[in-house]
Amino acid sequence: MLEQFRRDGYILVPGVFGAEEMDAALEAMERNFYGKPYASWLEDFARGEQGSVGDGFTTKQDELVGRSQFPVGDPALDRLIENDRYLDLFELFLGDRASYCNAHLFMRTGPVDERYPDESWSGYHVDHNTNCVLPPSMDAARFSYINSGVYLHDVEDDGAPMLLVPGSHTRAAEVFARGWETGNMASASHVRDIRKAGLQDPVPAVGPRGSALFYSSYLLHSAQPFENRKKQRAFWSLSMCRRDTDRWTRFSNPFIYGEREYMIPFITGTTPRVRSLFGWPEPGHSYYTERTVGLLARAFPGIDLDAYRQALYRAS
Repeated sequence: MLEQFRRDGYILVPGVFGAEEMDAALEAMERNFYGKPYASWLEDFARGEQGSVGDGFTTKQDELVGRSQFPVGDPALDRLIENDRYLDLFELFLGDRASYCNAHLFMRTGPVDERYPDESWSGYHVDHNTNCVLPPSMDAARFSYINSGVYLHDVEDDGAPMLLVPGSHTRAAEVFARGWETGNMASASHVRDIRKAGLQDPVPAVGPRGSALFYSSYLLHSAQPFENRKKQRAFWSLSMCRRDTDRWTRFSNPFIYGEREYMIPFITGTTPRVRSLFGWPEPGHSYYTERTVGLLARAFPGIDLDAYRQALYRAS
């Protein structure tokens, strides 16, 4: 498993959780999102009595009944993190003791889902920016973190499985640097056209309930539409990083979504010493290479990187 994870940047491990606990967790998650079983919500929707449903993390949920951020207050969901085999797998793939980043419920509801790109070759991105604003390093094993999705039900080809690009985690820094040079970057984390990245073809992350998908935060992936619009996709999600790098990998509080409006301009204009208070490695750290410094300049327009460059030149 470790060999596969290092090679591909992801692995789906079946049977990490039992069927009964998955059924209980799915029932609780549906109650949080719909206030009722999904089958009942679907009937109401067909009659025109239900509207949109958020995903629980990046969009507001007008119809949300319960919490989606961990802990949600329901043991059927909150205690999933207490699975020792699950935690052991995290630490196996991290290569170090784990440190918590975040956990949340992630829902896609087929009839109202809009969380997919217009074109099959677009929308490919890394999730690293969810918790960390530092661009990808060539040393993916040390500076990335690991995301996980627990499959509360079977995820089949017609149920909008994630599309994963095998091996892209070790090439993210290279792909991004070349993408900025050629106009193939849509943002600091999104590639405009995956066909121009020179990577392997994407594969769908299908799997049975009780499986746990582990994937690198540097792994390029994308969403796709539901073939069967009557289905939903419900994940219990957890992200964890290495303890020896969590000061600069885990930025979940000051940099999460709405906070970035304030933090990004501040971090761009402040000093290296102050940045280090918020977890940035100090000048001279091995994170900084010609490539990562170049990507930082792209990610933070106007930032003064002289201190990082000078330390890099002295080291060389």
